Amino acid sequence: MFEENYEKLSRSEQRQFQECVNYILYHCFVVRRIYDRNTKNFMINPYYNFISTHFDVINDYLDYAGIEIVKDNDNGVIYTNSVLEVNRIRLDGVTTIMVYALRSYFEKALTNEPTMTQVYIDSINLKNYLNETSLSTASRRISSETIKASLRTLVNYNVLCLANGSLSEGSYGLYILPSIRYVISDAKLNALCRFYNDLNGEEENEEY
Repeated sequence: MFEENYEKLSRSEQRQFQECVNYILYHCFVVRRIYDRNTKNFMINPYYNFISTHFDVINDYLDYAGIEIVKDNDNGVIYTNSVLEVNRIRLDGVTTIMVYALRSYFEKALTNEPTMTQVYIDSINLKNYLNETSLSTASRRISSETIKASLRTLVNYNVLCLANGSLSEGSYGLYILPSIRYVISDAKLNALCRFYNDLNGEEENEEY
């Protein structure tokens, strides 16, 4: 079935197919709206549109490798899922803390503006939030450098996007994207919540 549907695509579409498959395998998450730093506006992501339009043929292709793609139209997120429960990204402790903090900040912001699909946070507010929630002391490895490294990882996977400034310089603004909801499952998020409410000073790695 895949071969038949693929052959129905034009040469241009086949080229887009290749680009989109490589894109989603590399970044794991594809969001519907991406930020353009030149215009300072969000615009429709052409990768999301193509994958959404040709969802079945791309899913059929990836199925050969034991991978499926999942689409959430409400939040505007498409992401990969390993059917075989292998090749999952292993997050280090600092990145796990950052995901937890950013998800918490994201959800709190949406309680006031439930129609938002992305939430802005700058370096100052992020630092303050980590301090307010005591997450800044949740791991011995937390430092300005490890936080920057974690944020770069999350930008690469389309969980965050850089709105202004530079991560390397330490002064920046970020948009938390709706894909933040799929980095950690709700069950593991609840477990992390209990863990951080009863800190024992030990750092753990979690696989998601």
